[in-house]
Formats: sequence, C-alpha cells, structure tokens
Amino acid sequence: MTPSKLIAAVVRTHLKPFLTARGFTSAGSTFQRRLAEATQVVNVERSKRNGALAARFYINGSVYLPALDAVIGDPLVEDPGEPSCHVRLRPNDANPGARREYDVTLDTDGDALGAEIARDVTALLDMLDGLTTPQAAIAHLAGRKLAQYERVFGWYLSQNELDHASRFVKSLHAEFGGEGRWAIFARRLDEVERGVRGDVSWREWIG
Repeated sequence: MTPSKLIAAVVRTHLKPFLTARGFTSAGSTFQRRLAEATQVVNVERSKRNGALAARFYINGSVYLPALDAVIGDPLVEDPGEPSCHVRLRPNDANPGARREYDVTLDTDGDALGAEIARDVTALLDMLDGLTTPQAAIAHLAGRKLAQYERVFGWYLSQNELDHASRFVKSLHAEFGGEGRWAIFARRLDEVERGVRGDVSWREWIG
C-alpha cells in the first residue's frame, strides 16, 4: 500500500469512527461538530509534496465562533471549514509529546498510527472543548497577539473590558510598533474601534 493510500485508510478506519462516535459528521477528510455557541472542525491536511515512497499529513483542530465575526461586523459563516475558524490548533498544542506532523512510509504500521492519532486527537478535542465560548477563545487568542487581533480588540470593547483592551493594544504596540507593517495594524484597529464604539481612543493608550 502506498503512503498516500495508507493515510486514506487510517482516516477511514481509525479517525472517522473515532470522531463519528463523538458527534462529528464528515465530508471527505474534514469533520464538523456543532455546539451551543460554536462549531468544532477537525481536518486532515495532506502535504503537497507527497510521493510514492513517503507522505506527510497534519491534523488541524479548530473552533468557529459566530460571535467573534459579529463583533467586528464580518459576515457569519454558516458551514465553516478549517480556514474560517478563529481558534486553530494542532495536537502538539494540546500535548507537547504529540507530533506536529505525521510522516508515513511504506513501512508504517497503519494500526499503530491509528492508535497514536486517537490519543493525539483525544487531547486536541479536550483543548478545543475548553475554547468553545467567546470568552474562553478570546483569552486564548489574546496570548497569540496577531492571531485574530481585530476580534480580540473588538470583543474587549464590546464587553466594556477597557483594561483588557488597553493591555492588549499596548502589548501589540510593544512587539510590533517599530515594524513597517504597524501602520496596517493601526488602521485596522481604528476601523474596529469606530465600528464597535466611538467613545475610546486606543492611540491615547499607547501615548
């Protein structure tokens, strides 16, 4: 069996039953589960460089929260895929001992790989389950600086959490304010500020 066919077999015989038993539905190599405030997505991403002797794939775990699009006036996504999600993780984010990517060769044991994936995805889902409210997702994203920074800023403004908003903007400016691209970030922060509330000025917070 070629490495690419082995990946497909592992997804079909190991990952799909594992996720289906936990309430996920599937379309190809993407699995989706809707919760009260969120949609969780697990996706198998294959490397574009896969060949006849070796192949690589990644497992992406993500969360989409409509509230985080709504807060900055973006259209809501009815059927989100992994690229539309706000929180985007891999198994090694949940468990440092897990692999970031999975390499498959002609000698790879499919059952052993399937068991490893089940362990890794269990840890990944546990982490995703803790990030399925806007508040939890924002707390996570705030630590990732530029990841969804507009939504983090907008959420803090919308919730009147101005201390959090100020600390977040100051941390962005401290790290990126000296870069040429800061002008782009600043314009976007201005747009979010005007759209969410007009009685504050983030520029005053950074002096």
